[in-house]
Parts: sequence; structure tokens; C-alpha cells
Amino acid sequence: MKSTKWVLAFCILPTAAIAALSTAERKSQFEKSMASIMAASVPTVSSAVIQKLIKDYIDAKPNKGQALQLGGEAFWRSTQHEDVTVTGDRTLEGCQLRYGKPCASLAVNDEIVVDGDLKERDMPRLHYAGKFDVSQIPIIRLVTQRRPDVQFYDKAMEPKAMAIHPYGKIFISAGNPTLEKAEETALAKCNNDQERGGLDGGCFFIRDQQRRCDIRAQDVATVSKKPQPF
Repeated sequence: MKSTKWVLAFCILPTAAIAALSTAERKSQFEKSMASIMAASVPTVSSAVIQKLIKDYIDAKPNKGQALQLGGEAFWRSTQHEDVTVTGDRTLEGCQLRYGKPCASLAVNDEIVVDGDLKERDMPRLHYAGKFDVSQIPIIRLVTQRRPDVQFYDKAMEPKAMAIHPYGKIFISAGNPTLEKAEETALAKCNNDQERGGLDGGCFFIRDQQRRCDIRAQDVATVSKKPQPF
């Protein structure tokens, strides 16, 4: 597993000192920390790109997280989670699903979560292969988890398929003539999602075979092939 050391060009203030800062000063300190860590972790990415990423993160709605895929020098932001305690893991799951490799967590809301080395973390729910359990579906927010078609997917008419996008959006197709048609339909719904508008890559499917759910996802471009683990 890869890790990247980072060194700030300025002193990170102790907790007591940070608590005494104004809101504007705290925001400035946070942005400087993010910029320094990003620049040290992905040195080939320009400062202009880093500043744009930080601005987009600051402007995003909480609860939110920022992750990096170090090997591919890629970034991932996930927003509007119902609880800060789940935000970091869901952000890492979305990043890993999007880029196909484990990512490292940088920030959750307005807190830097790096402690020493920036380390990639493999997310276990992306490798789950067992009896259908809605709590094992990665990334999704509670409002999606509570949807009847998601919660009772195991009882849906077969052949069926569930497609997921790294944003945590779920699309389901059930009662199809064949499994291939179910997968094709679910993926088409996901990839044609008007709200997302094609941003941030294609969708994947979660395969359900013989009442067991394989959470190791499959990209739309290879839908005719067997699912492959990350």
C-alpha cells in the first residue's frame, strides 16, 4: 500500500490556538493546509488546478470529504452526507470505485484528517460477496438505503440488476427476460441520469447471482464480461 509523506511549509497551529482564530482565519489556515498537502502528494498537478479543487471543496455542502488517488494523481470529493461520522469512509469508497484503486483521505468538512503519512486505504465493502445486505452497499446515503426498491432488492423479481455510480446513486431493473438485459437496463438508467449529466465517469453494476450479491463492481464498457475484482 502506497503512502506519501508531506511537509507543510508553515507551522500548523495547535488546537488551542486554532480555537481562538476567527472564522476567516480558520478557513485560511485550512485552505493553506489542503494546498500544501496536495502539492506535496501530487507534485505534477499545477497550483491552479489545486486552487480550483480547494475552492470547489470549500463551496460544497456538508457533510463532505476530500480524497486522493495517489498513483493516478486523481482527486475525489463527496458531499451532502447525513452524518459526519460516515463521510470519510463513503468518500474513500466513491474514490476507489471511480478510479479502481484505494484512495487516501485528506479532509472531512473543515478538518484535515491526515496524521503524518498520507495512506491509501482499501475499502472492504467494495469487496463484499455474500448474501444481500443493504448495509454492505458502499457509498449510498441513508435516504437511498431506505428506498423500498433498494431495501427489499433481494425480494425483487428476477432476473434483476442493480447499478451504482461513485456518487452513491442506485438504479435497479427487475423482472427482465435475462440477466444480461437486466444489467443492460440498470446501467442505461444510471448512465443516462440527467441529474448527473455524465460527470465523473460511467456506472457499475452490482451482480446478484443465486441470491448472493457480488459488490465487486463492473464497468459499463465491459458489461458482457464476467465481473472482475478491483
